[in-house]
Amino acid sequence: MGAADDAAASMRAAVKRLSFGVTAEERREAAGEVARLARSDERRKRILPELGVVPPLVSMLAAERADSEARLAAAEALHELARGTHRNKVHIVKAGLLKKLPRLMDDKDLSRGQQLAHLLFSISSLVNTDFPLSSSELLPFLVAALSADGVPPDTKLSYLAALRNLSTKLEHVRAVASSGAVRALLALSLDKKTTTSEAALSVLGDLASASAAGRKAMEEDATAARALVEAMTRHESARCQEHATYLVMVLAHDGSPALRREMRRLGAVQALLEVALLGSPLAQRRAAKVLQWFKDDDGQSRIRAHSGPRMEVGAAASCRGGDDVEEAQDCRNAVDKIVKQSLDRNMKSILRRATASVDLTNVKLLVTSSSSKSLPC
Repeated sequence: MGAADDAAASMRAAVKRLSFGVTAEERREAAGEVARLARSDERRKRILPELGVVPPLVSMLAAERADSEARLAAAEALHELARGTHRNKVHIVKAGLLKKLPRLMDDKDLSRGQQLAHLLFSISSLVNTDFPLSSSELLPFLVAALSADGVPPDTKLSYLAALRNLSTKLEHVRAVASSGAVRALLALSLDKKTTTSEAALSVLGDLASASAAGRKAMEEDATAARALVEAMTRHESARCQEHATYLVMVLAHDGSPALRREMRRLGAVQALLEVALLGSPLAQRRAAKVLQWFKDDDGQSRIRAHSGPRMEVGAAASCRGGDDVEEAQDCRNAVDKIVKQSLDRNMKSILRRATASVDLTNVKLLVTSSSSKSLPC
């Protein structure tokens, strides 16, 4: 009974100091005490919001004259209250946290710290409930934080997780696609930190699969082709290659011809060939499919215009005389076609090898799974 009385007294004292504390240090210590109480006992975590701690903590977090230490203490206390409790998250949103986010970007310590990132990730999970969470208030802060320099990778991962929560709900996808998130995600996909790039590509995959608006935003971004080609060359990360080949598969199938041409110019075919031969089984299957599309695009006009290689030879033969400019141009065109035909044969050969490699992998997996079953004696 003594311990319960002490806890109740601590909660009352913390509430009083948060609401009526004279000095910033007193309120900061009270926020720390709320975080400790919420962390130590689930029952206290549920009781504290009923005692009125949430509004003063939100005000403390967004106060114009508050120092970074006070804001960090308030963010940590709110995160401890929100973690694992739907009702407390609703209390925090109703207290106006999301409306006050624009004020928090100027505080570098806060926006780059894990306390606020963890809090927003926890709050973003409300999209999976019936609570009407406003993405228009949360998205600008997330995009700005993901685009900012100096934010640690672990903090960005929490912001990415919050953005992914929004991206998985159809009613928020259009807002995410138009918020500038695609540009920020493509930039993060180039990050040397593998976990960050994997998470960014994963969110892009959710956007591409869920909405035409997401695919259109990627097609129209000038950095998309380079980001995806570079992601496919990351042989140290199977997940990066799997996400990147999926995105290329989606965009190359329904995307603009200009995007396919740009990817080809940047070396997408070579990157896909390497993935088809050296990637994980999933990445190999995707790369082989996309390679077939690139090959078909490259060969359609040639197949329709010519019935066989004899016309290529005839065109080349016409180059053997005369200095006319048109004949010289015909000669160059004929040589280009012969080179492309050779490349096409090489690609077919490599595709056969890639397909055989995938089939062999599937056979090995089947044998492995079957070998675990013992034959009857």
